[in-house]
Amino acid sequence: MTFKPYLLALPALLLAACGSSGGGDDDDDGGSPEPQFADAAVVATRAPDYTSGAVSLALAQAPYTAQNNLTPTDTSDIAVRADGDHYFLIQRFGSNLISRYAAGNTTALYTYSTQSPEDTAGGVDSNPYDIIVASDTKAYLLRYGSSKIWIVNPTATSEAAFKTGEIDLAAYDADGVPEIASAVIKDGKLFVLMQRLEFYSATQPGYVAVIDVATDQEITAVTRESGLKGIELPLRNPSKLVAVPGESEILVVAAGDYGSYPSYVPAYDGGIAEIESDDYDVKLRVDDGDATTHPYGQIVDIAVVSDDRAYFIGSAGYGADQTLYRFDPDADAPVPVAVAGFAPQALGTIAVDPSGQLWVSRTGETAPGLSVLGYAGGTETVVQELIDTVLTPINIDFVTVPLS
Repeated sequence: MTFKPYLLALPALLLAACGSSGGGDDDDDGGSPEPQFADAAVVATRAPDYTSGAVSLALAQAPYTAQNNLTPTDTSDIAVRADGDHYFLIQRFGSNLISRYAAGNTTALYTYSTQSPEDTAGGVDSNPYDIIVASDTKAYLLRYGSSKIWIVNPTATSEAAFKTGEIDLAAYDADGVPEIASAVIKDGKLFVLMQRLEFYSATQPGYVAVIDVATDQEITAVTRESGLKGIELPLRNPSKLVAVPGESEILVVAAGDYGSYPSYVPAYDGGIAEIESDDYDVKLRVDDGDATTHPYGQIVDIAVVSDDRAYFIGSAGYGADQTLYRFDPDADAPVPVAVAGFAPQALGTIAVDPSGQLWVSRTGETAPGLSVLGYAGGTETVVQELIDTVLTPINIDFVTVPLS
């Protein structure tokens, strides 16, 4: 199976595809077949010199056909987030824009600003980081440069109807901006990850606020004199939350403090922690070590396949010095194992597709792209050695796309 030719022969199929997230309706006359769909990776990519970006789409099954250099941007600070058969393109610092696309079209359904009038008047760069979709009419827009999460209608047909409310988390940092970096919905609750940096330095532990999705009110996870209701992490500079499928746990990854100029010696106060979504208990699962012993380097990304298999990337420095590790998040004392053929080299981000395959971004300048890994007999198998993305892949999610 292959993609429909991306721009030239899709109009009729796309009209049917965009009308439903699960496939087109049967024609009344029975004369046309129902459109067929498959999973695909939607990938944000950047130019090697960081001057521009674009989107790639790669089929998540053989022959892993890719379409590259879609929806080009004049910034490399971008991210993508999937929503069924649509995806969002987020242009971050300095651009402050979010666009929504049908997965088979390069014309945006809309492009809206993430700046409020008070942001602009106060010189605040909202720096949108991610969007977490709760339903067809409700999502949470994380704004890294602001204390306020926007509650939005992701299918709004006008910019005036896009923002429907906000949640202010200014109390979590003395400077009023807690650096909201990631979130996940679990059991009807939005878990919101905050880095709480001071002048780009991780001087204090990260926190997770818990929001009731039904009411958009913060839940008291912990009662303390400071008045902060959230979960204090045993980590600094956290970057990502991910839910464990079918379980109550949420994992959070943190690189820790990177150190200061000119040496930039890491503090190794990061790692991987586990949060129980029901009672908010938190514990450290993978320790990144200390200044003397740090076997994985700084832990910079995580992806979870199941309750007993997950992966992270450990980075021992800039350039080609990253290693992919597998670990069992359910073990009493997880023992990470380096994945053969993925240590050390230039690696970026990782993600798990709907069929359980692990996608690993290759960030080397000569051959950027994506590797796809399976798992059998207790070890990884290389399903696809390299999907060429032309530009460097920086984040990955999964959409459904129409097939020919």
